[in-house]
Amino acid sequence: MSETSAAPPGADDELLDELAAALQAVGLTCRIDRDAVVVDGNRVVPFLVLRAHPTPADLSQLVQEHRRRTPAVVVADRISEPGRGVLRDAGWGWLDRRGHVRLWASGVRIDSAVPGVAPERTGPSSPWTQVGLEVALAALVEPTEPVTARRIAPRISRSVGAVHELLGRFGQDGLIGRSSRLPLLPDLFWETAAHWPDDGWTPLAAPAAELGARLGADVVVRVDERAATLGGARIAAVADLPARCDLTSPAALRRARQFVDRDAPTRTWVRIPPVRWLPLNEEHPADETHPWQVAHPVVCALRLAADPARGREIVEAWGIVP
Repeated sequence: MSETSAAPPGADDELLDELAAALQAVGLTCRIDRDAVVVDGNRVVPFLVLRAHPTPADLSQLVQEHRRRTPAVVVADRISEPGRGVLRDAGWGWLDRRGHVRLWASGVRIDSAVPGVAPERTGPSSPWTQVGLEVALAALVEPTEPVTARRIAPRISRSVGAVHELLGRFGQDGLIGRSSRLPLLPDLFWETAAHWPDDGWTPLAAPAAELGARLGADVVVRVDERAATLGGARIAAVADLPARCDLTSPAALRRARQFVDRDAPTRTWVRIPPVRWLPLNEEHPADETHPWQVAHPVVCALRLAADPARGREIVEAWGIVP
């Protein structure tokens, strides 16, 4: 049990029982021997830490504070994919009560779903469709407003029925309060970031200003580090980085391909955005000097968070996620 967490007597034993039960469910021979689990003959004394819904920042701090306490296992009701990445990089394990266990120790390498526990949805029943990303994005843009289908659907131009169904799934997954109807933060942000696509980019030899002048500022939306700084992020040397722009029209993307030149340096990366509804930073409209629009700070933060190292660190320092 973490020395920084108050726990009732016997909590360590309960966590050890819970870990052993998960390992047995995976099909391993496992028993408890005082403060250890014996897994297929290998005796492991884990450092157990109980958390409810830890953020990647929480887990990074935890790993830093207890970097010598290995093997270690975090037991939590929910551990987001970025959070799992933090633990995986540190060589730590976890027991996500939604149905996944990881134990990394000498002679024991377990990383498996737990049979008999409802797994995180994938495929058609997953809330992380394009519409689901738009619903999550709308909730993150206005985190103090109730997330209801009748309020969200018109804003993102989707049907009330489709939004209502997705809100039910988010509620079941503990990402939107069932009573308050408010987004549960920072959980919703990090889960959305874990499912926010960061592929499909096309390199162009033209700078963003030329692209906006040729294609029209209404279809070019910057989502890069410069756009993030306009939303309050502190990032050094953004001028040295190629621009990244979402093009809100497939026709614009086709026209943009005229600027592809494999022999020239990349000045701008472009793609079709992963969502149809893309909110803007209204404080920075396009003008003659900057013929492009700026994405809402939350959009920029989600793209940055796709980088498990520097981007995630920038987002956490930014403070955009309550």
